[in-house]
Amino acid sequence: GITESEAKIKAQELHENFGVQKNWHNPYIRFGTNTILTFQDKSKEDRVLEGNDIAYVDIGPIIDGVEGDVGCTLVFGENKLFHSLKLQSEKIFSLGVEFWRNENPTGIELYEYIKKQTEIAGFLFNLNPAGHLIGAFPHKGWKEGLNTYPYCPEPGYWILEIQIRDKKEPYGAFFEDVLLCM
Repeated sequence: GITESEAKIKAQELHENFGVQKNWHNPYIRFGTNTILTFQDKSKEDRVLEGNDIAYVDIGPIIDGVEGDVGCTLVFGENKLFHSLKLQSEKIFSLGVEFWRNENPTGIELYEYIKKQTEIAGFLFNLNPAGHLIGAFPHKGWKEGLNTYPYCPEPGYWILEIQIRDKKEPYGAFFEDVLLCM
């Protein structure tokens, strides 16, 4: 019964309760058909979270002057498509990390692999730019997506972002976490 805008206010309140005073990006919270929207897209409708629904949350808190960035998909109810989207976004992330560790690819090669894995899973990759560098706020370095980075990621804290969508239905899933390059 909560709207996306109400959920964003709740996220801000939770951040404040945990001592997070600043975010390097506002929380992105999407419900239902808005889950196909990226961080660049503006919602045309302030969707209400239903009992049988899909949602994603993407937060970027700054803690002790250092940026964080994490995102995940939540599924409410038993919709098989929603559960599959969530599971596959997490699996594709794990496959991307494994490929990165084993092959030492450029950012471009990494995301070409991720797009291929998304197709194998039966979904469409739905994010451009995708992935980025974080660090001390404000972060310096490569400002474009990791998916356009023509080198092997240098040491630092890179964020690997996965956003997929169904080929027919207007629903998607999002997962991101740190890809630590040492």
